[in-house]
Amino acid sequence: MATRAILSGKSHFLLLSLLLSGGFSAQAASFDCQKAATGTERAICANDILSAKDEAIADLYQRLMAVLPQPEAVTLRTDQRSWLKQRSACSGDVAALPACLTPLFTQRESELTARLHKAQRTLDADIATIPAHPAQAAARLRQYADPLAQAWLVWLHQFAPASGVGAQEAQRAESAASAALKANDNFAWSVWQDVRNDPKTSRDETVLMLLRMSIEQSGYDAEDRPWVHCFVFSGQGEAVWQAFGPLYGSSRDGSAPICPPQGGLFEQDAWKYLRNQIAAPESTVGATAGTIRFASFAAWRLFALRATLSPQHFLNPTAQAGNADDADDAVQRIRDWTDEKVWPATQRQLTLAAIEPARQSTARWLQLERGFSAADAQIAAENIVRIWLKQHLDYLAENSDSE
Repeated sequence: MATRAILSGKSHFLLLSLLLSGGFSAQAASFDCQKAATGTERAICANDILSAKDEAIADLYQRLMAVLPQPEAVTLRTDQRSWLKQRSACSGDVAALPACLTPLFTQRESELTARLHKAQRTLDADIATIPAHPAQAAARLRQYADPLAQAWLVWLHQFAPASGVGAQEAQRAESAASAALKANDNFAWSVWQDVRNDPKTSRDETVLMLLRMSIEQSGYDAEDRPWVHCFVFSGQGEAVWQAFGPLYGSSRDGSAPICPPQGGLFEQDAWKYLRNQIAAPESTVGATAGTIRFASFAAWRLFALRATLSPQHFLNPTAQAGNADDADDAVQRIRDWTDEKVWPATQRQLTLAAIEPARQSTARWLQLERGFSAADAQIAAENIVRIWLKQHLDYLAENSDSE
């Protein structure tokens, strides 16, 4: 599963071609090298660096075309045709052509990268207006062919009727987003199809999962392009926590677009100390846990967000139970731990001593930051700490010889 997840669509095809040919693939450039007809094309195909740059430029162009509003996309298409004429204008024998082509390629790649980043920021700014101005956001998003914009139109139809996105428009947008997902990441698309066709899955969860997968495909990173979707975790009910949780059971879950916890609860000293006591044994068992451990990590991240964003959820122990095992006594489980190599008794004692300070710290935070009454804060804090401990103890037990 992990291997299939890493190689998707076009990248899988390129790797296979290289293995079969023993050299550059017939599709190593942005065009079919077996049909190269000009000296410029033959020079590109004969040079690994130029071939890679040519394909990178073609990829940047396609991504930029998708993320630009329609009028700007028309301008870009004209601009790209002019650049291709410049590329073809390089002349001479194959050996001499790289000297002409290399600066052209470097400059074009830099230009398209800068324009793509700017266009992505513009799209993200439009997305950010959704909570306050859904109809205005919908009007802006309609101008994009980008799959992410299409997924947001589906979301707007489902969750923001005031946006004015109708059923037929949402259906077209869903088809476009689904087709793009299938083309770019067939494995993710197949997972989404399985969930979509499951009668037990709500429509809300299906829409949110399509959005989640579109976000995953859209090139976000913490520094250059921070997430703007974090508002979806408020007011979407249980469906959002299901849609954004562990999904693949592999390293892919490490990239789940789960927003960070709010309000600094888990940055308090009491929580840092408790987490540090369990971090060492988790690191020990993690060495042999396999890539499925990323599913646990995603679950922990989602839990931390929910505990800080929607702590009212933790006032109801029944809602948290799920199954009888959730009522396990964490203190007793820690005391009964038998694998001393993984988790020595001295460190377990420090863990036990850290539980109550974390609970009291959480109760104070709930009162100060979320306006809980003292009684409700104690209940929610008890459940938050209990479930946090259960998640981490389960991880340790599943990946060691103890329990």
